[in-house]
Amino acid sequence: MKSLIELNTKRNYSKQWIFKTIAVLLPFFIVILVEIILHLCNYGYDTSLFIEDKTGKYYLLNPEISQKYFTVPENATRGNIELFTKDKKPGTIRIFVLGESTTIGFPYMHNGAFPRMLKYRLQFDYPNINFEIINLSLTAVNSYTLYDFSRQLVNYQPDAILIYAGHNEYYGALGVASSSRIGRNTMWVRTTLAIKEFKTGQFLFRIAARLKGTDKKTTDYTLTLMERMAREQSIPFNSKIHQQGIRQFEINMTELLDLFGKHKIPVYISNLVSNLKDRKPFISSAGNLSANNQYQSGNKAYAGKDYISAKREYMLAKEYDELPFRAPEMINLLIKKYTLNRPNVHFVDVMHVFELHSPHGIPDSTLFLEHVHPNLKGQRLISDAFYTELIKSGMLPVPKENTHSPSMRPEAYPFTAFDSIFGQISIWLLKEQWPFNEPIPKEDHQHRKTVEEQIAGACAVKQLNWFDSMHSLYDFYKQKNDLVNALHIMEGLCLEFPYEQEYFLLAGKLSIIQNKEQKALFYLNNANQISPSGEANSLIQLMKHQQLSGNLKRNF
Repeated sequence: MKSLIELNTKRNYSKQWIFKTIAVLLPFFIVILVEIILHLCNYGYDTSLFIEDKTGKYYLLNPEISQKYFTVPENATRGNIELFTKDKKPGTIRIFVLGESTTIGFPYMHNGAFPRMLKYRLQFDYPNINFEIINLSLTAVNSYTLYDFSRQLVNYQPDAILIYAGHNEYYGALGVASSSRIGRNTMWVRTTLAIKEFKTGQFLFRIAARLKGTDKKTTDYTLTLMERMAREQSIPFNSKIHQQGIRQFEINMTELLDLFGKHKIPVYISNLVSNLKDRKPFISSAGNLSANNQYQSGNKAYAGKDYISAKREYMLAKEYDELPFRAPEMINLLIKKYTLNRPNVHFVDVMHVFELHSPHGIPDSTLFLEHVHPNLKGQRLISDAFYTELIKSGMLPVPKENTHSPSMRPEAYPFTAFDSIFGQISIWLLKEQWPFNEPIPKEDHQHRKTVEEQIAGACAVKQLNWFDSMHSLYDFYKQKNDLVNALHIMEGLCLEFPYEQEYFLLAGKLSIIQNKEQKALFYLNNANQISPSGEANSLIQLMKHQQLSGNLKRNF
């Protein structure tokens, strides 16, 4: 009898254990099942940093990845499509660039960004090195995105990382004052990002967003992205939320740099510079921390030629601005601090370079388009600063002096009137709305628009894409026999599509016609490397004959 009772007790205990185990495992089973179903239905977005191109030979930045950082998917921004080889070839230096809108080149985009300018210079100064410079920057992101990218980036054989970022800690995606924030606790934000790695997580967050409802402002596409992203539009200096933004940057960047240090990857990080003299504060309070008072004091000192005091007052005006679209100086102090005890981290002093090229050492509209975005000259100065530090640190040898190098002359970079006009129109459209609220200059109807103005205008309002704009301009310059600008267009296409042989062949031919031997050899040799070409080889051999350029010109 006792044995029977004991046997029943054991059976009941076993059943209870089985039921408890099932109860514990059932939620996990359901989650796994849902995850499999969502994958099969192709729900959500891919969170891989890179995806393969159609040929399977190259990687490119995943165009869907930014959805991970924006609570409203429609606000998610896209980066450049920049290919790099899956199999890294010997003699290649692979450099990834992390940043925000300045680093992606806004408002010029494409070849108006300093990473492209840097590549253009490096490829001529070091013709025996294959440079892969991949710009991973996105508009309206901040250190959360940079940190999240870094966790995958270490697996793609980087030889160096370049960083110019920090202006978006408050209003960039997931920033402490942005409309896309999901909390001000860094660990909670990172936990959320980890959950979004799974389709189930993406599904749950989408459902939660729909149940909660979306703020109309965040989906009002008549507003600029700046306005849609700014949730709290007044952040007093040194307030709790002001300090949280700085702390957010410190935590994310410290762990990012520690990760790159662990993998012994050189990092080149720049301090941040902004328009001090010609950008009055956006929002000012009264009292001792009045940004407007400091700005007016700066103007008074500047008028009195007391430029040291003027610079100090302008800097305080920027610090006290309660709409901090310009990074606090505490972020610059942190950036400098990061380079002191990390042998793999190198400081790039862009601020000093801008001060050297600004009237009386105070950055103003001679280098900026508005508050933080540099003009083309400013972008070139950032490129030069990184170039100098790459050599100073020993990453690259000192180049042989070559006064004929195309990189020695700023005007040789492949810009056309289109780039300047497109950038200006984009800035007018931006500044028409909050927080600038500046009307677009009235159109002079008596002025007959140039072809460059017509194409740039159509591209700025998205009637034409960049690729079609470039081809239209090339056809126009070819018809005019404007070989200088035709070559600029073709060189720009070579930078945009570094594995398209056709563009390199055309750039080589245009260089020959204009007696630019070094450029011709560079482009023809690259055409051969992309795919062995009898035409490229023949042109290289025939360059020794004086009649070659004349024959090509007649055939152009």
